[in-house]
Amino acid sequence: MKQVISLSLILFSLLLVTQSCSKEVAANIVQTAPDQIINAAVSADNAYTLNIANLGDVSISRQALHFDVSQIEIEAKDKTPVYKYIPATGFTGTDEVELFSSKTYNTNSGPCNGGGGRHSTTMSSIIVKFTVTK
Repeated sequence: MKQVISLSLILFSLLLVTQSCSKEVAANIVQTAPDQIINAAVSADNAYTLNIANLGDVSISRQALHFDVSQIEIEAKDKTPVYKYIPATGFTGTDEVELFSSKTYNTNSGPCNGGGGRHSTTMSSIIVKFTVTK
């Protein structure tokens, strides 16, 4: 009987610990930044670069259609993350790409997550509309 009570107590304790240190929940995910549209003029065969260093984790959620290069990379000279677009050779007209940004903030300190406590995540999408001219 003692073993059953001890085992039950241990299982209950584990349940409490895992609940208090759970990963972020949907209530902590908030969208604080509105979607942003950037209009960019690019001459054919030239590059457009957007500094994304302050946006957190950025990914391409909808790729451009007319490109030779459309990617997230680290700029060589100052080691900052950028989105880079080079239109397809000979292409003129309009194109667009949608970037998705996710940034997590520590909202208070606590015993879980290495002292990280609770987290809030901001998400936004950035649409870059290109006008490619000769």
